[in-house]
Amino acid sequence: MVTASEIAKSVNGNLYGEKDLIIKGPFDLIPGKKSFISFLNDRFNIEALNKSKSDLIVISDKIDYKHANKSILVVKNPKNSFFKIVKHFFYLDINKLKKGVDKTAKISKDVILGSNVSIGYNVIIEKKSTIQSGVSIGANSYIGENTIIERNSTIHPNVTIYNNIKIGKNVIINSGSVLGAVGFGIITENKKLIQVPHIGTVVIEDDVIIGAGCTIDRATMYKTCIGEGTKIDGQVHIAHNVKIGKNCIISGQCAIGGSSQLGNNVILGGQVGIIDNLFIGDNCKVAAKSAVMKSLDKDMIVSGIPAIDHRKKKRLDVLISKLPDLIKK
Repeated sequence: MVTASEIAKSVNGNLYGEKDLIIKGPFDLIPGKKSFISFLNDRFNIEALNKSKSDLIVISDKIDYKHANKSILVVKNPKNSFFKIVKHFFYLDINKLKKGVDKTAKISKDVILGSNVSIGYNVIIEKKSTIQSGVSIGANSYIGENTIIERNSTIHPNVTIYNNIKIGKNVIINSGSVLGAVGFGIITENKKLIQVPHIGTVVIEDDVIIGAGCTIDRATMYKTCIGEGTKIDGQVHIAHNVKIGKNCIISGQCAIGGSSQLGNNVILGGQVGIIDNLFIGDNCKVAAKSAVMKSLDKDMIVSGIPAIDHRKKKRLDVLISKLPDLIKK
């Protein structure tokens, strides 16, 4: 538990109300909870603030709070400040391990282990791998040969990382994900399908988050690369030779075809499909359930199957909705 004044100080906010108010944790604005903290985002108004049962509300300095019936913490960005508060005062890692190596872990003798590592139950780490300081590896995870996991990265339980993979600093890989499996390269010979050998690698740069149940295939010859700061939701498939830029957002169930490249700050909505060998420019946004069939210049916003300019797609949708009446006429 923490006081309202301590919370306000942590985000340089202005507190109006009881300074010694004890806050037990965070909660949704509606319904809220007594002795808890919530935040008011752009979708709500002052009526929602007063309706909430929470005793401390984080709000924007643009909102009139003079008639609020509870304590108020005024900041520039309520959502960002709220989650900074959650992380600083209330966050508990649901899979946090105690420091040290569990006695059931099987680690090759030539593996390099840094200081303050956490290696969980039944973890396997193969030869010539390097696990740097502060790394946490959850139960039943497998780390292949010659793999590097850099400082303060977290590998949650049941993750499989194949041989010769590089994981950067402060990376989080959630349960069930597989990195470095052979890509889907197929050739034909004498009317038979033959799997192409893949001898490349996977590189995950710093501050990347990979959701649960993702697959990231190794490159055919060089590398499949996920750029610094990119965040990937669960059940995403990234094929061989794909390159994703910095600070991209890849929503759940997306699939990116082999050798396609995404620039920086690209956003893909849920269930987006991108065929192979395309280039998606910086700052592009692709709406959910879209199928990208051709490369996109930077700053484009597209939607549909096949994906086209979003404004054009909306106009077409209006016309299509009128077809039944046109047919009757």
